[in-house]
Amino acid sequence: MSTKTLSQHASIKDYLSFTKAILSSAVGIPGAFVYLLVANEIKIDLAICLFAIFLLALGVCALNQFQERHLDALMPRTQNRPLVTGRISEKEALGIIITLIGLSFMSIYTVLGYQSVLIFAFVVFLYNGIYTPMKKINPYAVFPGALLGVIPPVICWMAAGQSLMQPSFYALAWFYFIWQIPHFWLLVLIYHKDYKKARFPTMVEVLGGEALARITYIWILFTIISALMAVSFFMPQNNIILTLILFHSIFLLYKCVILLKKDTWLNKKLCRKTFMQLNLYTLAVIGLLVLDKWI
Repeated sequence: MSTKTLSQHASIKDYLSFTKAILSSAVGIPGAFVYLLVANEIKIDLAICLFAIFLLALGVCALNQFQERHLDALMPRTQNRPLVTGRISEKEALGIIITLIGLSFMSIYTVLGYQSVLIFAFVVFLYNGIYTPMKKINPYAVFPGALLGVIPPVICWMAAGQSLMQPSFYALAWFYFIWQIPHFWLLVLIYHKDYKKARFPTMVEVLGGEALARITYIWILFTIISALMAVSFFMPQNNIILTLILFHSIFLLYKCVILLKKDTWLNKKLCRKTFMQLNLYTLAVIGLLVLDKWI
């Protein structure tokens, strides 16, 4: 239950929490790697694009918290958020959201024009207009939500002067899309009790925790296959780099076998460890390809 007290004042930490600033700062990392992978030189456009992506991430995350403020009050891990407790007022929250999203639109326009503004508008529509309300009623909201992970690579690919019609782009975009599915389902396994308290439907309720863990393993396999498909378009010239990618792929598949074991899904520590390993793999694959190009 909300415990709003008008006498409370928001701190810097509250504003960082409201916009999910730490998470938002990481959103542009995949895009930065994609830019470095396909650009012939590093221009100021990259910094502007990353700044615009950061502002947009801050804005849509803040809008998401505004939309879910009443549900956040029901979950232990979110019930102390500044909008729930009243440390940030609803009026102030709306002002912050409009400012951040507006600045992101203006920033990206200076680099990529109207086309990029439409893409940013699509992000707001997809995340806050479709994904956020859909996840309250449908556990399959993860699939439209997964499209959001492709946007930073799209923007930075364009900033590098590349066409979105290239097969190599589709391979990379597919990889980032597929990765989002097990990424999210591992979070469901970790926080399914919290989601249940807030009455969010999850795949744990649809399939059961053990079945979801096993399906997540299959999607991790799909992620690895998608990664190797993307790698084939940017085949490393350095055999050591290629070996590291292949080794990491096999290692991830081996480490995630634990998801197939009975009752693993009940162990938050193991699920969280698998979550980190999956994300590290995604980062490592593109990072190694970038290293191969620039060394």
